[in-house]
Amino acid sequence: MTVLMPTCAEVTALLSDYEEGALDPLSWLGVRLHLGLCPPCRKFLASLHAPLALLRGAWPGAQEPRAESALAQALAAIRGGQLPQGPRYHPEPQDWLGLREGDPLLGLLLRVHLGQCESCRGSQPAAQAIHLEGDPLTALRPHLPPEAAWRWSRHGLGGGTLAVVMEDARSGASLCLARLPGGQSFPRHRHLGMEHSLVLAGAVQDGPAHLRLGDWSVHGPHDQHGPTADPGPACWSLTRLEGGVRFLGWRGLLGRVG
Repeated sequence: MTVLMPTCAEVTALLSDYEEGALDPLSWLGVRLHLGLCPPCRKFLASLHAPLALLRGAWPGAQEPRAESALAQALAAIRGGQLPQGPRYHPEPQDWLGLREGDPLLGLLLRVHLGQCESCRGSQPAAQAIHLEGDPLTALRPHLPPEAAWRWSRHGLGGGTLAVVMEDARSGASLCLARLPGGQSFPRHRHLGMEHSLVLAGAVQDGPAHLRLGDWSVHGPHDQHGPTADPGPACWSLTRLEGGVRFLGWRGLLGRVG
């Protein structure tokens, strides 16, 4: 953290006080500056408004103090990471169209998510699920081209490695397999198109989101981020990229990646 610029984790912890106007002027300014530069944190703040608006809209008239208190406690638990086991971040309804519209790369990501997510199997074609048991790469290999065809890159990735394993000529998108050692950060970068990503093993902090096995994330064109793997085992992820990414800073000299 700089004098005025808090980190994503610090902003996440301050958002409740920010919304209630309870921050001191310096902290309020730091949160405002961070939100102006960090699309993932803005999305997280917007996600906190949605359940509150929906639940309040379900009540005609004024809410009882007990109901308001229960809602506040539930939202505080969500913000503190007290969530059920299993994937916590799921595909949006429009993402699921990838299973029906013949997008081979997005379809593969969705099938892997289904394999880890019992709740999504209740509303989607469970027969298409790909279950990751044991080594995730072993489970995935039957659905990917031979490993000899993968194009690995290690240069400038902050200790991580990335391979382009499939490409879709129709959409121009690529499917990338990434490995980030525990405790390491993927260099901050800007997306040139849509990114849909899925965690295969380990865990990673991506802005305000702490992503684990089966968790789904989406970044749009021009979004910037630099996820950090949790200490311990490496984090593996599978990502569908449109247009690739460009690193910020000196790594931008490497050109487009993905």
